[in-house]
Amino acid sequence: FALVKESATTKEGHTAQEEHSDNEESFFVHPISMEYSKVDAERLGLLIALIVDEVVSTTQGKKLLEVMYKEDLSSSPKEIADARGWKLITDSTALKELCHSLILDTKNQKQLEQYKQGGKHIRKMKKFFVGKIMAASKGNAHPELLQDALDEALDEIAPGVE
Repeated sequence: FALVKESATTKEGHTAQEEHSDNEESFFVHPISMEYSKVDAERLGLLIALIVDEVVSTTQGKKLLEVMYKEDLSSSPKEIADARGWKLITDSTALKELCHSLILDTKNQKQLEQYKQGGKHIRKMKKFFVGKIMAASKGNAHPELLQDALDEALDEIAPGVE
């Protein structure tokens, strides 16, 4: 809806962000409605299905909607997601391997040592590793499954840390 409103053109040719009126509807060429959206119901439904089926994350879904609305007015959401590499990694084995490789990376040895100290360091270092893993996966790691995989990997690498 925000994209529909953002792109709605006023009668004078300005966008809603450039002007403001107490009666906002009166200065648009057409009412702000999905009826005038560049994204039809079928494509919107396909996008929602990708999010519900956890093919893409909600963040990726928002990016997809923006691309569908502003750049690619005809391709399916799946085609756009595939072309841009937006697909959640949901395979627990792949996530665990990614976790292992990043935790054991020589660049992250200092953080691993801090994690092994336990206590207040555990939470901070877990966040650090999640950030590194998300960056390495270009945001494609499934967030909840990643937490489980990270916990398992850390338990294997540094057992008994509390």
